[in-house]
Order: sequence, then structure tokens, then C-alpha cells
Amino acid sequence: MKNWFYDPSVQFQLWDQTHLITLFMMLILLLSIYFLRGYLRPYRHVIYVSVALLLLISRMSLDSWYVITGTWEIESSLPLELCSIASLLCAVMLLTRNQFLLDVLYFIAIGGSMQALLTPDLHFGFPQYRYIQFFLDHFLLLLSPLLMIWLDNYVIRFTSLIKSFVFLNGLALVVFGFNHVSQANYMFLMHKPSTPSLLDLLGDYPYYLLFLEGIAFVLFVGLYLPFIRAERTRIER
Repeated sequence: MKNWFYDPSVQFQLWDQTHLITLFMMLILLLSIYFLRGYLRPYRHVIYVSVALLLLISRMSLDSWYVITGTWEIESSLPLELCSIASLLCAVMLLTRNQFLLDVLYFIAIGGSMQALLTPDLHFGFPQYRYIQFFLDHFLLLLSPLLMIWLDNYVIRFTSLIKSFVFLNGLALVVFGFNHVSQANYMFLMHKPSTPSLLDLLGDYPYYLLFLEGIAFVLFVGLYLPFIRAERTRIER
């Protein structure tokens, strides 16, 4: 089945021309949605449902791909990576407009997808199905919480940051337990990915996990900064 659907010889190359063009196109699309948010607001219900369905279809198509190509493994194919979990929860968030999920996923979805898009744990290059699915899924993951903020004027509070950080660590404990039982490495809690990533700069196991805690918190604080003025105004009222 050596074609666009499954050809291991077509390897992903980190930060090559194709990767950079993909990131640039995503940036342009994000900026376009932001600047056109006023025109898109009346259609937000349709947009939310469409993005949610795309996230669910993306996941189902990936599971089908694993089965069809004979690459499904319990150690790597379950939706237990941080971005996989966040993608499914983002679909629920968009369909229900749940404030708690937005509080949690604003930080996790944006922080996780940014890291994944910049340094993908990906072996298939363009135009392979896996390349397209990976970048589409992570782009929609990045976009989902921003849609609710841009189109429905949701506000992120400091308590949202705390909720997200606690949720992330609780989730990591659950996944770590599954990894220990199944000999898997979901969320890279047992060892670093085999492809180049930002984790390569953080030392050996288990020390890079401690660095990740600090980096995640700093990143979350950075993502909260745009909302400081809005929260101060709310408190003063």
C-alpha cells in the first residue's frame, strides 16, 4: 500500500520547506479568522459544530488508518497523548460551550499544539495522509479555544490557569499509571520521543519531567497575560 495513504519511505523532515510553509499557512489562516471575527460571529454556531465534527472525524480516521495499515498497537495508538485527549475534549467543549472545559483547554490545547506543530513527533512527510491529519488535527486543536474567545467573548481568568495546571497533572498521573502497566510512553512520561523535540534540551529522564512542569507553568502564565486587564476590569466592577 505504498501511496499517499501509507508510504514509510516518505519521511517527515523537521523545519524543511514543506514544514515551514505549512506553519506559515496556518498562521495566515489564524490571523484571517481573528481579523474577520466580526463577520464570522453570526455563524459561530455552524463554525463550532463544523470544527467539532472535524476533530471527531480526524480521530476516527486515524484509528481506521491504524487498523487498515496494520500499525495499531496498544502502546502507541490509543488517544492518550495530551493533544489527542485535548482534541476530543475540544469537540465536546465546542458542542456544549462548557466554561470549565474552556478554562482547562485554553492552556493545554494551545500550549500542547504549539509544541507539537513546531516539533512534531511524526514520521510521515507530505503528502502522506498522516502528515495532513496530524497538522489539521493540531491546527483545529489550537483554533478551538480561540474560536470561543474571539466569537463569543469568553474571558480566561487566573483561576482558569490553576484549574488547567491541576487538571494537567492529574491527567499525567492517570496516564503514567497506564504507561507503567502497558509499557507504553503516552505523553512521553517514560522516555523522550524518538524524533527531535524540545525535550532534547531538558536533560535525561526523569529530570526533564521536572523541567516540563516549570515550563508548562511559565507557558500558562504567558497565555494568561492577554486577559489580565479584562479580569482587573471585572474585579473593579
